[in-house]
Amino acid sequence: MISRSTIQKVNDAADLLDVVGSFIKLKKRGANYLGNCPFHNEKTPSFTVSASKGIYKCFGCGKAGNVITFVQEHEKLSYPEAITWLAKRYHIEIEETQQSNAEKEQRLVEESLRIVNNFATAYFQENLTTTEGEAIGLSYFRERGFRKETIEKFQLGYCPEAREDLPAKALEKGYQKDLLIKAGLVYERNNQLGAIYAGRVTFPIHNQSGRVIGFGARILKSNEKSPKYINTPENEIYSKSRTLYGLYFAKNALSKLNECLLVEGYTDVISLHQTGIENVVASSGTSLTEEQLKLIKRFTGNLTILYDGDAAGIKAALRGLDMAIEQGMNVHVVLLPDNHDPDSYVQSVGLEKFNEFIAKNKKDIIVFKLEVSLKEAQNDTVKKTILINEIAETLSKINRLEDFSKQQDYIRRCAQLLQIEEEGLISLVNKKIREKVVKREQIPAAEAKDLEQQANAESIHTQDISDHLLKKDYLQEKGLIKILLEYGSRPYDEHVSIADYIRLKVGDADFVNILWQKTYHEYYQLLDRSLQYPDIKTFTYHDDEMIRSAAIEALYFPYELSENWEVKHQIKTPSREAVYMQEVDNTVIYFLLRKIKATYMELMDELKITHDNLEEEMILQTSLLELKRNEIALLEQFRTVLAR
Repeated sequence: MISRSTIQKVNDAADLLDVVGSFIKLKKRGANYLGNCPFHNEKTPSFTVSASKGIYKCFGCGKAGNVITFVQEHEKLSYPEAITWLAKRYHIEIEETQQSNAEKEQRLVEESLRIVNNFATAYFQENLTTTEGEAIGLSYFRERGFRKETIEKFQLGYCPEAREDLPAKALEKGYQKDLLIKAGLVYERNNQLGAIYAGRVTFPIHNQSGRVIGFGARILKSNEKSPKYINTPENEIYSKSRTLYGLYFAKNALSKLNECLLVEGYTDVISLHQTGIENVVASSGTSLTEEQLKLIKRFTGNLTILYDGDAAGIKAALRGLDMAIEQGMNVHVVLLPDNHDPDSYVQSVGLEKFNEFIAKNKKDIIVFKLEVSLKEAQNDTVKKTILINEIAETLSKINRLEDFSKQQDYIRRCAQLLQIEEEGLISLVNKKIREKVVKREQIPAAEAKDLEQQANAESIHTQDISDHLLKKDYLQEKGLIKILLEYGSRPYDEHVSIADYIRLKVGDADFVNILWQKTYHEYYQLLDRSLQYPDIKTFTYHDDEMIRSAAIEALYFPYELSENWEVKHQIKTPSREAVYMQEVDNTVIYFLLRKIKATYMELMDELKITHDNLEEEMILQTSLLELKRNEIALLEQFRTVLAR
């Protein structure tokens, strides 16, 4: 693991303006910098960088963060990978915490495999320039329509038929026999080493950072005993179920276009890329796995599967459907015309017509599955019953807390296609949900049914109420966090700091929004623990993603005073720095007034249902009167009028 001291050095050295500026063009706008967002397509710049606070925010797509999260998001790296990326950029030596001997051995094997894969990649590429390589390997790639720059981009290569050549050259360079075998490059038979990929063209498989972790290889001669394609065996750095071919080349396009096209083969990916369609990856012949879906989900929630239009293609398109639904992804399928795969079809019709076909023939995969299955079932009652249960199982996997309306829409559409009562399908879906809850939580079935009925009755209503409350209190709570982070360490008067003043006035008031509540408590816990006021960076680089996101959201304000007031109109306007005390007072008072107002409304609701208990009614009336007095006192103190 990377040491804490290294992470701190990276935090201190990394310049957000420098890093972002190396990817997009930024223009100074007041105190901040503005540019076109690298995370979504836009014509009007809305991506703002605050150099002083070290944070960015796009007011178009909502992406926000610090220099580390920018590198993570833009380069699609994990947190340790982003730290390593920045450390290299700023020439910071990476120190690691003490590792066990087993961990050290593991790291050594992984790095050794990467090195030997680099050797093999270069070896295969060089062999395309030999007489044999040009006649067999390069000829094949040209027949597929691949241009020189495409072959170089994907580092395609060829392994000569002389099986002893690769192991001989590898051993000559000092690579160990066991490592070559583990990497899947050579085999040993009768004390002789031979190249596994002899006579095949090679397709290097890259990880998200662009490093080669394995190979796919296609045989070119007819041989019934040998499979058409073979892959690197599972090892410390390559796992087929966790890998998507072409992801390294597609990652930026996936984010910008917010859609992933999934195909089956290497040549499909390469051909589409060459045509200009870059948001495409391949599952390399495997059934779509949960790990692969999670990889795609890091870039986009929209998945479109492109497969052959035959029976095998239809079956392949439906693999992994339920897993994709559980991941909350929007999945569509496009079946290509008969006798065409994505490679042949795009080369046959060209980019424009290919895109037109995709847009016109894209089908929602749940509805598609139902239509295909209904054709198979026809009038067979048993098959139709099985199908209804399968569809209910699929629909039960939709996260109803996030996509309740989506689930209800699917139920309505599927019930129409199945020609059954919508209420009956709802009951069956709920039964599937209850079964999952019972299995997962191991709670009594009766209790699970009660929970399900309660969720059905309250899900929409509760969401509406929550949204309403969040909107009402959002600005006041966000404003309080903003001044706490920006000005907390400054003196309010000669006795207390602004942070102390806020705690004195606000205390442990309940926040409606959990983001602000958690950030508020964290600030004072850090203050009490260290007796030092936390600075902005403590929160914008916080380990807790929830707190980090809340801080960045609070600190960003989309507007700033234009210098034209003074330059063009000779009107001198005070800066925020000059009037921050007024901002502190106003923010605190509005926060308190909102809380008083909320409490007042709660007591009024209680009063409406209190009829027979005179004593309780008197207590409520007294509390209401006291709240009103507090409200008036606050308004008079600050000479402000509460906007209603």
